[in-house]
Amino acid sequence: MENNNPNVQPVIEEEADFVAKTKKYRKQLTALFIAVAAVLVIVLVWFLVRQSQVAKADQAIALADVEQNDSIALNLYKEAATHGTKSGDRAKIEAAIRLYQGGNYEEAVKYLNDASASDEIVAAGIQTLKGDCYVNLKNYDAALSAYDKAISEADNNSQLTPIILIKEANVYREQKNFAAEAKAYEKILNYYPTYGQAANLDIRKYYERAKASAAQ
Repeated sequence: MENNNPNVQPVIEEEADFVAKTKKYRKQLTALFIAVAAVLVIVLVWFLVRQSQVAKADQAIALADVEQNDSIALNLYKEAATHGTKSGDRAKIEAAIRLYQGGNYEEAVKYLNDASASDEIVAAGIQTLKGDCYVNLKNYDAALSAYDKAISEADNNSQLTPIILIKEANVYREQKNFAAEAKAYEKILNYYPTYGQAANLDIRKYYERAKASAAQ
């Protein structure tokens, strides 16, 4: 029977067009789904590996924390430091401290360079210890650069910043840059006036000494 309905043919054509388009993009959609699935698998694997690394780092650093033998403790911290985790970063700092105490300043700097911290005081401590390492290596310019970074990280902490400024002042005196030494002490007097009394240090005496040396 002849189809006299004028709306049927357009509907049939639209359905045929839809099927054709579906077939056309089926491969692309399939590829997209596979790609998404692959990303999810990668994320899952990364998460599991990360959790494994965290567990290993936590275990190693826990053993190091209670170890009485300094040499063994250092090796355990070094082992924990190989894991890119928060515990791994603490292990790097702990290893650097023990290397510094043992006079291994260059190796300590390597661990400190690889360590990071979100806490501003810990970050300032990393840079301060790095500066101390460079002082012992007699690399005074590098020491001053590290101390400047430490001051920036400390963000005007009233306990830590004056200590770093004194370290800078000592380096400047070693370099015979007495004007810069005086400025470092002057910052303590101006911005941290109570520090000297609290630390039982006569900051003004050191400031006047630096000024006198600069005037000669």
